[in-house]
Amino acid sequence: MSLLNVSRLTFQYPQQTEPLFADVTFDVNTGDRIGLVGPNGAGKTTLLRLLTGELSASEGELAFRTDLRIGYIPQESPSSREGTVEEYVFEAFANIAETRRSFLALEPHMIDPNVAARYADLLGDYEAQGGYVAEAQTERVLDGLGFNERERRLPTAHLSSGQRARAELARLLLAPFDLLLIDEPTNHLDIAAVEWLEHYLSHIEAGYVMVSHDRVFLNRATNRIVEIRRGEMLQYTGNYEEYREQRTHRERHAQEEYDAQQRRRTAAARASERRHDLARRVLQKPGGGGEDRDHMGRIGAKVLRTARILKERVMREPDVDKPWDEGEIPVLDFPNVAPTDPLVIHADGLAKAVDEKQLFEKLSFRIGPGERWALVGPNGCGKTTLLHILRGEIEADAGVIHFGGRVRIGYYAQEGENLDPERTPLELCLDMYPDETWVRTILACLRMRREQPTRPLETMSGGERSKVGLARMLLSGANVLLLDEPTNHLDIEAREAVEATLTQFPGAILFVSHDRRFVETLADGVIDLTALRQ
Repeated sequence: MSLLNVSRLTFQYPQQTEPLFADVTFDVNTGDRIGLVGPNGAGKTTLLRLLTGELSASEGELAFRTDLRIGYIPQESPSSREGTVEEYVFEAFANIAETRRSFLALEPHMIDPNVAARYADLLGDYEAQGGYVAEAQTERVLDGLGFNERERRLPTAHLSSGQRARAELARLLLAPFDLLLIDEPTNHLDIAAVEWLEHYLSHIEAGYVMVSHDRVFLNRATNRIVEIRRGEMLQYTGNYEEYREQRTHRERHAQEEYDAQQRRRTAAARASERRHDLARRVLQKPGGGGEDRDHMGRIGAKVLRTARILKERVMREPDVDKPWDEGEIPVLDFPNVAPTDPLVIHADGLAKAVDEKQLFEKLSFRIGPGERWALVGPNGCGKTTLLHILRGEIEADAGVIHFGGRVRIGYYAQEGENLDPERTPLELCLDMYPDETWVRTILACLRMRREQPTRPLETMSGGERSKVGLARMLLSGANVLLLDEPTNHLDIEAREAVEATLTQFPGAILFVSHDRRFVETLADGVIDLTALRQ
């Protein structure tokens, strides 16, 4: 059954000269698990906002099933309402939550027999409505999304942006929607919560359209992929891996068609030129009398006409557009990265507690030159804290850290650098290394589009600003990189480009990431803080 139909949809922001996307047509049916992919700025979030009615299309039509119930969670969740996390999420069960608020309001007055009788009636209504089942479902979802007992009792007004996003996601999953529109649900989830969400989504009845750059998540949680790229939309059946296979085949076929047309046009031009040369020779050939000259003229004209027909026949074919080519990541030499001594970092018996909570203890590891280690574990286990300890910003409660000689540390933080928004990426990167060719090479390797290095930073998305921070670190001459969620705001192509670039980096890397494909591709080893928690 069709939930919604999108027909020839076009959207253009007033300040833009070209549409963000045009002539988009697709439908969403019951049971569809659609992954919406494409580069940063392609229009994925805009499309979700169009489906919610928050924005109006420039052209085209949207048709919804009459009784369709749509739930939407944006990337940046609004400030939550009053109450604790658990109370706020339970509001997904609207009627049941109303009954619970009513009998909880009576509890302080239970000494009054009339109040006690009313309380008993409401409690019976609550049970009949499935209140205890709803409580169990709320508990299950909060637990799956990584809310511990302390966080569940927090007032929603005191939540961090990540906690607020998880609370909004929990509420969305529990509400009785027919269609879910979800924008980057895994951004604030650790690996355990992402795996739980994959399993949960596989058992819900609602269909969904979901923006995500998590390749493993897309592979496990989708059965269709819709791609927005350079103003166009393409649809693929199957999960993410099947989409990549189909896209590779389509791109190869498009390149073959373009190359074939270019060969035909080149061959026709050469054949036409040969006939032009032949016609000139015929017309210039000395002959006898008038009849002989007329005969040679007719032959020359016929050859010229054949040359023109040959060329026009190919030129009348519809043009085959040249396929877009992102280009391969070049071989990089990192000229300003000096080698380190054979031992880069040796941590022995580290321990750290915060607010009486033991994050880790008895933590020991060694990192050698050129080694790449992933630091993994659930949210709150101390990954970022460990990076701060290694940088010397805070002290460990126990243990020692030894750094080898000639170590120069570069750090990339989740929240990014505090960079001047009026300056351009090129200017900011030249501060780190005064070679424009090398700077542009690094920016291009991180998939920064050709015109962007000279645009002010304030005009760029969070993902593009992340690329500038990564580029500055790679240009800094650091030979040991500490990276805290370096791909969190990046699209899939940019993540793959970062992987390919960091794979060539000659120094050592210790990085935090919840992107399982990124860890699998880049890491030589894993330091798991889960087993060190008390």
